Amino acid sequence: MRRLYLELKNQRFYFFVPPVMLFILVPLTVLATIKSGGGDNFPECGTISQLFIPSFAAWWPLFILKEYLNSPGKELLFVYKSGRDSLFLKMIALWAFFVLHIAIVFIYFTSLFDFVWLLFIAIIIQSMFMIALGYFLSLLFQNTFIPLIINFAYSSIFVLALFYSPLSIFEIGSFNSASSLSKSPVVAIIAFILFYGGYQIEKRLHKNSI
Repeated sequence: MRRLYLELKNQRFYFFVPPVMLFILVPLTVLATIKSGGGDNFPECGTISQLFIPSFAAWWPLFILKEYLNSPGKELLFVYKSGRDSLFLKMIALWAFFVLHIAIVFIYFTSLFDFVWLLFIAIIIQSMFMIALGYFLSLLFQNTFIPLIINFAYSSIFVLALFYSPLSIFEIGSFNSASSLSKSPVVAIIAFILFYGGYQIEKRLHKNSI
């Protein structure tokens, strides 16, 4: 965990991008929507949150993976001992860290809307999917640039234009009942599969380096 802390610290300015998005851009955009509209603004809050929050879930993980996969000869990938300081465990830890940030945003949302926690569940699952996708693609291509582009392109296209597509992981509705999370179990399963696939590639890379 100390190494993970140092890796986050070494990101310098880039470390603050997700907090700025979560704690400044998302709340201000939601407030602007409330002031400019009338009636129930919670569906718009759901769209805004799903556009900006999951797309930045993989930010820290991809920048950490960059140090391993984009280094000359990828020598940093083989510094740690497999199983004790694995990239997979770092991805899970970073997801949990990101979820804490999301929780702070949603505690604020409770002052604006009556019930927000189903949307919270949907977003933390979507964020897990984005991290799993970035982890899997980074190890598959042994590069983080392509996963970063795919991450933001997927979020933008499927929230802004293809919300209703079967390929979209994003939820639609008012999030006032469990049925609002119809996609979340499938998204969680796919995320687990991507994590598993990425971990198998990681083990193979480490084994081939010995």
